[in-house]
Amino acid sequence: DLVLRTLRVRFVDLASSRADVKLSAFIMERVLGMRMEQRPASAGSFAANLRAFESVRDFIGSATVVAFIDLPFALIFMVVIAWISWTMLIPLVIGAAVMVLYALIVQGRMHELAETTYRAGAQRNATLIEGLVGFETIKALAAEAPIQRKWEKSAALLARVGAQLRLLSSTASNTSAFVQQFINLAIVIIGVYLIAERNLTLGGLIACTMLASRAMAPVGQVAGLLVQYHTADTALTSLNEMMAREVERPADTAFISRGRLKGAIEFRDVSFTYPGQSAPSLRKLSFGIKPGEKIAILGRIGSGKTTLEKLILGLYQPTEGAVLVDGIDLRQLDPAELRRQIGYVQQDVMLFYGSLRDNIALGAPLADDAAIVKAAEIGGILSLVNQHPKGFDMLVGERGESLSGGQRQGVAIARAVINDPPILLLDEPTSSMDFSSEDDIKRRLTAFSKDKTVILISHRTSLLELAERIIVMDGGRIVADGPKEQVVTALRQGRIGKAA
Repeated sequence: DLVLRTLRVRFVDLASSRADVKLSAFIMERVLGMRMEQRPASAGSFAANLRAFESVRDFIGSATVVAFIDLPFALIFMVVIAWISWTMLIPLVIGAAVMVLYALIVQGRMHELAETTYRAGAQRNATLIEGLVGFETIKALAAEAPIQRKWEKSAALLARVGAQLRLLSSTASNTSAFVQQFINLAIVIIGVYLIAERNLTLGGLIACTMLASRAMAPVGQVAGLLVQYHTADTALTSLNEMMAREVERPADTAFISRGRLKGAIEFRDVSFTYPGQSAPSLRKLSFGIKPGEKIAILGRIGSGKTTLEKLILGLYQPTEGAVLVDGIDLRQLDPAELRRQIGYVQQDVMLFYGSLRDNIALGAPLADDAAIVKAAEIGGILSLVNQHPKGFDMLVGERGESLSGGQRQGVAIARAVINDPPILLLDEPTSSMDFSSEDDIKRRLTAFSKDKTVILISHRTSLLELAERIIVMDGGRIVADGPKEQVVTALRQGRIGKAA
């Protein structure tokens, strides 16, 4: 029996481990494939939702599976007891009925407490992650006290509800133990009377006692798993909501591979409204960009410049109209294939913990050393690499904290050009650089982008040297579009106004 139990637990654990790896990989794939408009408002709460998988995994682990495997055998044991003496079955049936009734009574409260505990834990986790991510900002604003109060409030709620849930769980376990003791005692008492009346032998009493213990063991385990069940049920609901979010690559969609793009971009009556917003960010936008053309997009804050670049990247889909690249609607192109052919430098550069090499080659994991060195040279950070003892293996810190703002932008430029993309999308690429560094970047980008389409978003007039055409936006509309010299002259003379 010992060997069989050990083997059973071992096999169940192996199956559970394999399922764990596959399910966790699938969950991460769904998260990374999620559409931008489906992104949750709180990263901390969403991270807690991902951890909910652990609750589901624990519930379907060996203890649960073994308990349910043993339930059919419990019925067999009860049949054998009834065959020996049906009278001995009475306390077993009564005890099982009491445990089932108790489970039905407390399960509503258990589910409520499990759900509240889950939400309180998610809120506390959100506070922790936001505090760590915004650590420097919190310090700079001396905002430790409000964050501390927020943490203590969520921690107090979690502790209070958790204590209630643990009390209810221990009550269920104690009730299960009491019922099992009652059954054993009742069987012995009834057995003594039956032996006295010569309706049962001593061997039959011993057999009934052993079988009753074996029959009630899985029932007692199931009762003890009530809390895990309700916690897992709440977690599973959260996971189901996450899995229901739209992804960029639906299973029923077959994308078209077009090879290397030429770089032609066209907006056809494009309007876009962010989820949860009533006012559109873009309104009936129509314009075209020829392959190899260099344009600059100017406009005030909130004019729609950043939204436009996100539509070009396919991060969002137009609410109305269509965005085309080389005459192909972006919705027909594989998002990853499209983005590999767009060198993107975002305004707020995001670097990841790891080496400089890892961050430069983030979107090109197969890039060789020559490509990495060339990209670093274009980004103006090769001197930084040469002067550091570890070279490209230097650690940049979380979010690139060990680098200056200009150096982070240099890494972002290197990351954008490493794949030699036909389209460059540059959003304030030199805003944190001094003029000397900016001049070097302009010279290198000019040489690199001779045959490439360049879309530049910048408030620095010095960067307009990279452009041959300027588009001015206001209120989500184009208010001017033409050759650089004409548009700059019109702007200086005040002949370009606001959108109506």
